[in-house]
Amino acid sequence: MQKVYFKAGFINLEIYGDENGISEIKFVDFYKNLLTNDENLKLCIDELNRYFKGDLKNFSVKLNIIGTKFEKDVYNALLKIPYGEVKTYKEIAESINHPKAYRAVGNANSKNKIPIIVPCHRVISNSGIGGYTGGINIKENLLKIEKYL
Repeated sequence: MQKVYFKAGFINLEIYGDENGISEIKFVDFYKNLLTNDENLKLCIDELNRYFKGDLKNFSVKLNIIGTKFEKDVYNALLKIPYGEVKTYKEIAESINHPKAYRAVGNANSKNKIPIIVPCHRVISNSGIGGYTGGINIKENLLKIEKYL
């Protein structure tokens, strides 16, 4: 497992990956300039750079999604939400054939280990923007990049 760091104007990310793909992205308060020889991690940094500039709408980086079957179903549903659009927790629950499990969808979102690329920021509550593990400010900024807000 290797790690690299990414820095954008309002965010620092610590990214973990190996030959199986990107497995974790953490929001951190610091940045370290680490080099990597892993092509997928290099691609991830490149794609994040383009995303934060507003030039990338779909990531192609290889992912290693970890979680329960339900969580993986949620994450796969998130990957289908188009750039610049949002869905409610209820809509995600319905899309994975668990129409009453919208709270469990929220719980799965909070456990998403690959935020931004697995776009849990594109899920909102019926009453507003909802929560976000990285903080509401980060969620709002991501939705602004995608021109939703």
